[in-house]
Amino acid sequence: MRHPRTRRSVRAAAVARVAAVLAVAAVAISSCSDGTDDVRSIPSAGWSSYGGNASNSNFAYPTSPNDLTLSWTRPTGGPISAPLTISGRQNVGVTSRTDNGCNVFVLDSRAGRKNFCKRMTAGVELNSMLVDQYDNVYLGEAGLFLAYTGSGGIRWRFPTVGVPVSAKFAGPGTVLVTTTQGQVLLLDSQTGQAVAPGVSLRPDADASQPSFGLGDCVSAGPNCAIGASPAVDEQAQRFYLNFWPQGAIASEVRALSYSEVNGDRALRDSWTTQIPSGVIGTPTLSADRKTLYVFDRLGSIYALDAATGKRKWDFFIGGYGFGTMTVSPDGTIVPTGVIGAPLRAIRDRGDKAEAAWQRTDLQTVSLSALTSAKTLWTVVRAGDDKALKLLEVSATDGTTKRTLDLPQAVGFTTGVAVSSSGRVATATNLGEVYFFDAPKS
Repeated sequence: MRHPRTRRSVRAAAVARVAAVLAVAAVAISSCSDGTDDVRSIPSAGWSSYGGNASNSNFAYPTSPNDLTLSWTRPTGGPISAPLTISGRQNVGVTSRTDNGCNVFVLDSRAGRKNFCKRMTAGVELNSMLVDQYDNVYLGEAGLFLAYTGSGGIRWRFPTVGVPVSAKFAGPGTVLVTTTQGQVLLLDSQTGQAVAPGVSLRPDADASQPSFGLGDCVSAGPNCAIGASPAVDEQAQRFYLNFWPQGAIASEVRALSYSEVNGDRALRDSWTTQIPSGVIGTPTLSADRKTLYVFDRLGSIYALDAATGKRKWDFFIGGYGFGTMTVSPDGTIVPTGVIGAPLRAIRDRGDKAEAAWQRTDLQTVSLSALTSAKTLWTVVRAGDDKALKLLEVSATDGTTKRTLDLPQAVGFTTGVAVSSSGRVATATNLGEVYFFDAPKS
């Protein structure tokens, strides 16, 4: 028997149809309107690039849960040279030197499963990924720079002269690419097209030999024009390089501007500073972007005026270790020592630096990460078997806050990354990734 529809049900159906039509129309209108949201790519929340941020400061604002514990581990199948990254969606990105199979991995934070993995060519193993807010990945190999989707699809490619080093954002929608042969590029993150004429800082750059000088990038030799990730000041539209000029006896600190000239963006020199013994490793900017820190080759940290390159102070620390450091907004600096060196901190007092504290009982084996909780995450060797431990220590006096095991970890680690939710990840040079999270309910 057919039941007649009531007047109320007819009215409800009509209202539903009108609502559906209005919803479709709203979507169509919003898709055609200019809107107010800026969809240009910017660094992902969390640990989005080499050094954690554009400044290479290895500083994280999130604090870690009190019940942080080891969640998972995963081998990559080969040695790891570059620090890993953690995207805003908590995915871990890591590169590795493997004999076959994948050497680029993006791992899901829940269990370490592969979101995607790729086989790329020479040089990729020396790079950390750059990740934007959509989890798109930017990464280079010999003669090529690529952008991937979060699922591993290629968005675009751009040919390079040399091997791109770990890239940075130079502003919304703009990727800064520097290469081992001294090429400098600004690329549109959406299209992969150049947004300014590229420059070559060395006349001996040779596009036909993209891997030339790559070995010197490991040993910091003269055939590697740019061997470390730049530090970027987006507000001043300026970036800083450890650069080795062709035929020079030592490397130097170089600043370049990328602001607009007569309405067009252009790359041009800002200043160059010579350090007597040359510089090594990665330049690092202070939080206020007024000071640039670099290592010299005799074991000192130099502080330079970021606007002019003039020396503010230098402080002897006895070695440059990995050529990297950790810098907090209050001026605490933790240099990465040679493997097995004591953990130590110094403080920038403006016109000088002074020793803050030192832990001679700890043998450091990692680049560290400072946090806004005034703590420091680092990895040390412990016991007769030299097993590795992840430590959180006070950035104020160096006292240990907590110790977390890294099961079966030996050797050293390439750094510590802190995610936007305070999760912590590290990786050993032998190829094992460790991820720490709060216990799952």
